[in-house]
Amino acid sequence: MKVLITGDTGFIGTNLKQHVGDLGHEVIGFSTRNGFDIMDRGQVESAVSGVDVVIHGAAFADPAASIDQPEKTIDINLLGTLNVLKACAINDVPCTNISSCEIYGDGEGTITEEAPFKPPNPYAMSKAAADLLTHTFHRAYEADVRSVRLFNPYGPLQQLNKIVPRFFFQARKNAPITVYGDDSDTRDYVFVGDVVRGIWASSDAPAGTSVNLATGVATTSREMAELIRSLTGSTSSIEIVPYPANFGGIFRQVSSSESAEKMIGWKPEVPLEEGVLRTMSWLEHLDE
Repeated sequence: MKVLITGDTGFIGTNLKQHVGDLGHEVIGFSTRNGFDIMDRGQVESAVSGVDVVIHGAAFADPAASIDQPEKTIDINLLGTLNVLKACAINDVPCTNISSCEIYGDGEGTITEEAPFKPPNPYAMSKAAADLLTHTFHRAYEADVRSVRLFNPYGPLQQLNKIVPRFFFQARKNAPITVYGDDSDTRDYVFVGDVVRGIWASSDAPAGTSVNLATGVATTSREMAELIRSLTGSTSSIEIVPYPANFGGIFRQVSSSESAEKMIGWKPEVPLEEGVLRTMSWLEHLDE
């Protein structure tokens, strides 16, 4: 099978490309790093033509930066998605749009796929709009498209300013581990190996559907800091500091794997401690 992955050089895309390739499929990458532009409709249509499946992950994926760059965020994340969906509809190629838990905003209790969208920043808004556009293409054009909504992926190849790498490097230096917000902030962390399995499995989800990839476990930032401090044997203190003024993000979220289990036969396999250990192993090798 020939699989086109947009955004194949990013954190999720690189891990996904490896996973799909390991399954024996031919992977074609499409990203700015390998000379392509998701805003170039001709390039997108040419790339989609002749493939069997498209997984669309190309995005401007920086919620904080989107506060100051809303135009760029919306152009890439919404209009870029429009180019992909239109090319897939014209060529009758199934497409999975990679969406984000950011679209839901803060949630009380378990967030299901039916929860309303409450995007707290331009990035989240652009992903919510792209998610809605995906479903509109199914309803209006009977396109074979669906969305998969990722909850807090972490793991090897993640950007070093994200929470696990940042806490790890602080802990290894026995420097204070800085936790933003307060002790009540929660996230639903999913190891990237589980995430890419779920993305690939979602390619077989019914057209017009959405599915959350989550563990159902809420972890506070302090709990993550304490885990990494323990695993590294660090003597770091944990310091609670205010969020930056341009944070514009989410404070509390947790979802469930229930719908994913029913719809695509997916559930997370890597517990948090094991996933953090795997991530730490990768981070340690960066210095070698």
